[in-house]
Amino acid sequence: MTLNSRDLAYASIDDVSKLIERRELSPVEVLDNTLARIDELEDTINAYIHVFADEARAQAQAAEAEIKSGAYRGPLHGIPVCVKDIYESGPTTCGSKSLLGYEAPEDCPSVANLKVAGAIVVGKTETYEFAYGFPTNASHFKPTHNPWNLDHECGGSSSGTGGAVAAGMAYAGMGSCTGGSIRWPAFCTGIVGLKGTYGRVSRRGVFPLSWTLDHTGPLARTVTDAAHMLRGCAGYDPQDPASANVPVPDFTSKIGRDVKGMKIGLIKELYEDNCDPKVKQPYDEALKVFEGLGAELIEVPGLTVRQMQAIEWPTLFSEAASIHIRNQRGPRVKEYNPHTWQFLQYGLLVSAGYYHNAQRARAQVRDSFLKSLNEAVDVLMTPTVGFPVPPILDESPGLSIVAGDFTVYTAIFNQSGLPAMQVPCGFDDDGLPVGLQIAGKPFDEETVCQIGYAYEQEAGWIHKHPDM
Repeated sequence: MTLNSRDLAYASIDDVSKLIERRELSPVEVLDNTLARIDELEDTINAYIHVFADEARAQAQAAEAEIKSGAYRGPLHGIPVCVKDIYESGPTTCGSKSLLGYEAPEDCPSVANLKVAGAIVVGKTETYEFAYGFPTNASHFKPTHNPWNLDHECGGSSSGTGGAVAAGMAYAGMGSCTGGSIRWPAFCTGIVGLKGTYGRVSRRGVFPLSWTLDHTGPLARTVTDAAHMLRGCAGYDPQDPASANVPVPDFTSKIGRDVKGMKIGLIKELYEDNCDPKVKQPYDEALKVFEGLGAELIEVPGLTVRQMQAIEWPTLFSEAASIHIRNQRGPRVKEYNPHTWQFLQYGLLVSAGYYHNAQRARAQVRDSFLKSLNEAVDVLMTPTVGFPVPPILDESPGLSIVAGDFTVYTAIFNQSGLPAMQVPCGFDDDGLPVGLQIAGKPFDEETVCQIGYAYEQEAGWIHKHPDM
């Protein structure tokens, strides 16, 4: 099978891996095409902080030799992927001037797992500073430009991974997610973002933002590819206190099954009154697709966006402040972007009472979701985000985020720890991507993938890519 450069760049992992397994395509050819793509587009997209061309070529050559000898490892063998630059693996900046020159002593477990599966790490991608501060044109590390419209950003904080995957500069990549930083950039770039259950993927060696909210996981162009990546990076890590000692299944095991008769719970209380019509209209059309597939839509109890933020902000701000508190005095203060530092100061204002009340409310919300999933529905669903893809800013957004303009609905599934996936569901009036999110029972990512795949195949957005 012969593919031109662009078609190869946008092909799925599932398709490319089958060609590699049959030796119709070499990992070296795939990597060379990916590196050429990075050379062509990096100055435009600004997705990477580090590119490991020489190391990746050596890995591709080793993969080719292994596969020729009959030692094929699986669907990630010989596939170029990228990693958000808060993961310990080679040079690691966390998107901050303060860590320039830092070299990780070893790969963190999730990256090591991907390499064991045969994936080739082609580079480290742009991130909001410490996965927190919003990049602007004035930041030390400049924002990643959205491949669908270069005047717009890629969301965050896994912005570089989203931009690289959407532009065909990697087949998939790793992000991290504290309030939505896997699913929001996937929304902005028209791809799939999969946050596994809390504890599914090790967080050790990934710079923390909020211990009780942080998750790690993949962004990819298809549901199947995201499932392959999750299987590759997941696994129990006894040195991560949050890691779950559970088997890692084949997350593609339910893909292709009928969804007729399945029940989808809509958390309308969260989004019905605050979702921008540009986002809501394509989402409503997607719901009709699910009904056409035979799924039943049921409204379930939830919470308002204000209630969600009343749990998220004190938890995130206070835990982030405690992580960075050792740098609150001394020379490193001046190396932070001003808006990152401002957000860290907010955390010092959160009282112990407010923090503990947020955790009590968080437990109640989780119990409510589990009751719905155990008694009434198979999955939960909302739009991923309630506002269109934002433009790249020259200055910090400041207090507008805390004041409530930031209607990202993803945080409820960080708070509850449930597995959740963003799936593209069309484009708004300005031609920018929109998406929906599907969440499931703890450690039931297979059902989430089943339902996401059914929609993806029926809707056909999987075949649309940026014109570059």
